[in-house]
Order: sequence, then C-alpha cells, then structure tokens
Amino acid sequence: MESLIRIVNKLQDVFSVFGEQQLTDLPQLVNLPQIVVVGTQSSGKSSVLESIVGRSFLPRGTGVVTRAPLVIQMIRYTEETKKSMLMSNNIENDENITEWVEFLHRPNAYYFDFDLVRNEIECRTNILAGTNKGITNNQILLKIHTNRYDLTFVDLPGITKVAVGDQPADIDEQIQKLIISYVKQSNSIILAVVTANTDPSTSESLQIAKKLDPDGIRTIAVVTKLDLIDEGTLQDTKDLLCGRRIPVKLGIIGVVNRSQKDIVENKSMDATLKSETEFLKTYYPDIYTKHGNKALAHTLQMVLITHIKKVYPKLKIELEEMKQKLGKKLLALHTPDNKISFLIGLLKDISKSYEDTINGNQNDVSVEKIVGGASIARIFQQKYLKTINAIDPLQDLSNEKIAKILLNTSGTNQSTFVNEKALQRILSRQLNNLIEPSLDCVELVRSEMLNILNSIDIRCLDILKRYPQLNEDVQKVFEKLLEQNVNNIKEFIASYIESYQECLNTANPDFIMEIVKSNNTIQEEILAAANINKNSDDIFSTQALFTFGKSTDPPIPDKMAQLKKIEINRIQMLNQLLSGLNNQEVSLESSEQVKLHRDLSICYFEYIRKIVRDFVPKRIKHKMINSFLKDLDKRLNQEIFQTYLIEKKIDEVLLEDESYKKDRIDVEAKLDAVRKALKSMVDIQYF
Repeated sequence: MESLIRIVNKLQDVFSVFGEQQLTDLPQLVNLPQIVVVGTQSSGKSSVLESIVGRSFLPRGTGVVTRAPLVIQMIRYTEETKKSMLMSNNIENDENITEWVEFLHRPNAYYFDFDLVRNEIECRTNILAGTNKGITNNQILLKIHTNRYDLTFVDLPGITKVAVGDQPADIDEQIQKLIISYVKQSNSIILAVVTANTDPSTSESLQIAKKLDPDGIRTIAVVTKLDLIDEGTLQDTKDLLCGRRIPVKLGIIGVVNRSQKDIVENKSMDATLKSETEFLKTYYPDIYTKHGNKALAHTLQMVLITHIKKVYPKLKIELEEMKQKLGKKLLALHTPDNKISFLIGLLKDISKSYEDTINGNQNDVSVEKIVGGASIARIFQQKYLKTINAIDPLQDLSNEKIAKILLNTSGTNQSTFVNEKALQRILSRQLNNLIEPSLDCVELVRSEMLNILNSIDIRCLDILKRYPQLNEDVQKVFEKLLEQNVNNIKEFIASYIESYQECLNTANPDFIMEIVKSNNTIQEEILAAANINKNSDDIFSTQALFTFGKSTDPPIPDKMAQLKKIEINRIQMLNQLLSGLNNQEVSLESSEQVKLHRDLSICYFEYIRKIVRDFVPKRIKHKMINSFLKDLDKRLNQEIFQTYLIEKKIDEVLLEDESYKKDRIDVEAKLDAVRKALKSMVDIQYF
C-alpha cells in the first residue's frame, strides 16, 4: 500500500516542471492528494514534523520562519536504493548513514548532515521569498530517504496576526490566502495543529478547517503541548483527545514534543519519544496507545493511503482530461509546416467566421452578451429609432419664428393660403434634424462592425494574437474597407434627406393621408385656416369620420359608405387647398396662417420621418454590411496574402510574439509531465 504514496510523490516531482511556481498552480491543473499542515506560530507544528521524520532539520526562530510551502516527502528506502546512492557518491558502505536528503531544485546533490538541510531550506527560502520575512507561493520540495515511513506533508507558514520588522503589513492576509489555497482542495487532508493549553474553540487552524471542511471528513487534529497543562484540566484534555470537543472525522491525536530546553540541549529524538510514551502512560493510561508521535505517523500513513485509494479514479480522470486540454492547446500553438497554405486558410477562416457572426451562424452562441448581427440590430432598434422618434417636429421653431419666415418669404406680396416658399424654408430647416442621427447611426454600426472582429471564432483570434504584424494588417483591411463604405453611405443618406428638404411635394397623396391621419386639432386648424364651410350634414359626417375606427360598435353598411364618401371629399378639399387652387379670396389673419404652416410642417415632417427611419437601416444593411461581407474575402486576399507574396514578407509577418513561444514550451513541458504522471499511475496495483 505504501507504493501509493510513492506514486503521489512521483506526481509531485513531475509537476515540478511548472516553473518556479512548481505545485502552487497545480490545483488549477490537477488536485493531488496530500497532507497539509496548518497551525499558528509556536503551536509546535515544526516539532510535530521533526518527530515524525526523526530528525531536527527545520529552520527555527521568532516570527514567520516557514515562509514558503515546504513539501516533505518521506521515502522508505531499500538496501538496493541505498547501495546505489552510496555508489553514485563514491561512498563505501557506511552503516552510519541511515537517512539522506535530496532537494528537487538541486538534482544529484545528496545531504547527509541535517544541519546542512536546514541551511539549504533557509537559503532557498531567501531566494524565493526574499530576505524581508515576506512569504512566497513557490514551493521547496525535499525528499527524505528514511527507514521509517512512506509519507508526504506540505508544511505551510504559521498563522500570524501581527507583522514583525520589515514584513509586509498584510502578512496575515497573505498567509491566510496561501493556506486556504491548499486547504480548499477536495483531495487535501488537513492536519490541524492545536495546543492543549488553549481553548480549541479559538484555534485558528481549526476555524480554517471548519470553514473549508465543515463536516470534518478531511481533517485530523494534533494536540501539542500536553505536558504544559495544569493537572486540574486533565479531564478536559482527555475529553478533547477522545473527540468530545472537536468535530473531526479522521481522529484527534495528542503528542508531547521536545521543549525549547530539549532543543538547546540537543536531546535526541529517540529519547524524546521515550519520554513522550512515559508521560502518556502516566497521565492518560487508558488511551495512551492511541496517542503520541508513533501513533500519529501510523495514523497519517493509513489515512493518506485510504485517501489516495479513494480519489485515485477521479485523479486519473482529471489527468486524462488535462492531457486532452493540453493537447488541444498545443495544437493551437503549433507552427505551420506550409506557411502559404496556412495563411490562405487563416484568412478564409477569418472571413467566414466574421460573416457567420454577423448572420448569427456561429458555432458557439454566446449566452453572456449580445454579439454579431444582433448587436447591430440593437443599434437600429434601441439607439437609432429611439433617437429619431424623439425628435420634435417643431424643435427650436416657435410661432414667432414661423411668422417671421412667412413675412420674409412673402416680400411685398400678401401671403396666400399656403406660402410654399415659407413652408420650404421651414421644412428644410426642420428636416435637417434627421441628418445627424442618421449619420451617427452609420458611425455606430461601423464601430460595432470593428468590435465584431473580436467576437469571431476564438481559434482565429488566438492565431492572430500570435502574429502581431498579421493581426495589425487584418485590422487595417477591416478599417479601410469600412471607411470606404462609410463615406459612400454617409454621402448618400445626407443627399437622400436633402432631396426632401429641397423638393417639397405637398400634393403627394401620402402626405394628404398623413394629414387625414393626424389628430383632430390639426385637421380642424388646417380646414379652419382655409375657411371651409360645413353644413349640418357635413358636421355630422366630419365628426363621424374623425371617430371612425375608434368605436367598438361595428358601423352599418350605409354609414360605412357615407363615411367613405366623406373621406374622399375631405381628401379632395385638402388637395385643392395645398395645390393653391381654392378660389376663395378671404384674407387670413397672421395667427391663423402661422397655425396652418405649423400644422403642415408637423404633418410633412412626420411623413418624411417615416420614410427616413425605414430607409436608413435598410441602406446601411444593403450598402454597408452586405457590401462589406461580399468584398471582405477578396480584400483580405489582395491586400494581405498577395501583397505578402509579391513582397516576399510571409516569413516576416508570421514571426510569433515571444510570449507565445514561451507558452508553447510551457505547454509542451506540462503535457510531458501529465503523460509521465499517467504512466506512473499505470504502475499502481491495488484492490
């Protein structure tokens, strides 16, 4: 069963290829089963680990001593492996050598003196975390070859609340964040170190464990400093050791480690274990066999093996999935064998993906935001139509201004019913308000069409990012082609609206119908301005006409015919009035004439607005969007591929960004590590 732990050790080794982060980023890749040691400063965390290892090798001192995650792999060696190690170091068989250490960052270097091991940990910590007592996420991995156990720990910085010396002010937050990044992993076993002389309910290591493992199924508690409690609290401590006060499922084990005096006097580990056993027998005679450092090491070994067996199938699946993901990523980062074919295919893919995105045919439909053609349609509906419908037909046009226009366009003559020259000036002035929103709409669509380039197939975008010069040139083709379309369409739309400003046709039947459909007040004012008399039948009929279509009662057939006849007569009268053919020679008061021209301006403006708001989106779709899509593939080919080919620049523009070269090397290394890990896992045989 111990071989399972060795396989996990191999996995930790192979994943060390992830640069200086080593296993720090590993949870994002795969969640390895491991024992994570959590405790406050001075809780006895280091002493617990040293007792299990059987050697004093960890740095000691005040403040934060462990400043980098320390992965400690205990590997039980065989006589063959020991002989091989001695031969590689040209050492004759030395029975005094019972343990030795290797550091992953120093391959082929062997340490037999554990004081030198401590020095190397301190030196490496200063390299990774600096000398200002700060911490780092980068790991230090050491292998302790021993005749004791197969076991693996991750020793984390001790929990602290106060920064010391030149430590960062937020050192406590940094440590909490680092600890949580390990403890939250579902495959981590939490070894929470608690001191016997403090209330366990205030233990920060237990609080962290409870937060991230609320049911306690991944937590084992170690109670240190049993020898420092008052005799009067022995029963409380016994309750604690028996699991009556801490809700953890993997067990609670009490230990007695070396005191500071023992460390100073260099008390041996064997002597310490002997003293611990005597202490437990004396004060906890009925439970002493379940506690102590030997019981702790045995329990941890069994817990870790059981945990590895439990998570092994899922771990293997995670590695297989990661292999596939890394394989796909590496495929996307591959360098093309035939650059000409690669470039032609890429440009066609860009053109097709862009067209698909505009037309809503993309493979991956976004559920996060509106993209592609839908974003352009939203510009028409929510921006352009909203803006143009909000324009007041009489914007900045008061009755006083209308009166002055009437007077100034009449010259020495008296104005007739409809001063067409004045109406021309008024409407030219007011219809001008339709031009700017329409041209703004063109600009909004142009901007959105450039943005849509960033919403095409992610594979195309990733490839473009790899080649900065090619990416820039593709952007230029898009901008240039859009600029040509934009200039043409702006000129056409402005000219289209100007034609209505310059050429009024008040006799147009559609305009007459606009007046007929206008509200009662406007119709009555226009007819009143012309002084058209109505007999009683006409009044009845007029009222019926204006209410036609509003009543819920269906009209009888005779009345329907009557209403139709009245509508035709009314159209004829309005047509005569606006054509200047009315024979009545009654002079109009200025106020009546102002009302007439104001109302006619409103109706004509509404008539043209309907035309423009229907025309502009159609024109943009036809001569801007569709024309762009039609020409895009040809322009990309002409201005990029053909130009590169003629100027012999294909190799030059397909130079990768340096970051992508590093990415490819990194992905290759990771993929190789995952393959090695899977190969290692094949060797596992268990039932």
